[in-house]
Amino acid sequence: MSKPVSSFKLHLRAVATGLKYLLFPNRITVYYPEEYVEPPEGYRGLIRYYPERCIQCGLCAMICPASAMKMYRTKTDRKGRPGVNYQRCIFCGFCVDICPQNALEMTKVHDVAYESLNELVVPPERFSQEPVSPAVAGGARRLKTVFDEERGLRHELA
Repeated sequence: MSKPVSSFKLHLRAVATGLKYLLFPNRITVYYPEEYVEPPEGYRGLIRYYPERCIQCGLCAMICPASAMKMYRTKTDRKGRPGVNYQRCIFCGFCVDICPQNALEMTKVHDVAYESLNELVVPPERFSQEPVSPAVAGGARRLKTVFDEERGLRHELA
């Protein structure tokens, strides 16, 4: 048996809630990819490799707790150069920290999408390319997150 009066009150409350958020939006999300939240300093995004600095010591591959970093040998390199498997990488940054020549660097890029799992395995040739955020490449507005006493977190232009 339905209760039309109590049901009507619930509908009115739902409509009022919808109107409240329509008239006074308090959202924390952004319109990605038109807007892009700039990650803070120290953010651990994709890793960039600088082959000209690398001494091919292999410490990055040895310390990787997830076995994501691997040394790839070519016919010209006897020791090998690092590549990464982003299927396994936990972005701990141990490989970056242990590199004695600063040949690895954490970037702020985190929003790259891949079409297949094979693309997540990055050999040294692709590992040395600068990762590019598709939103930034598309001209997204850069935003930064700031703390607001009344509202909590909000975004403003970076």
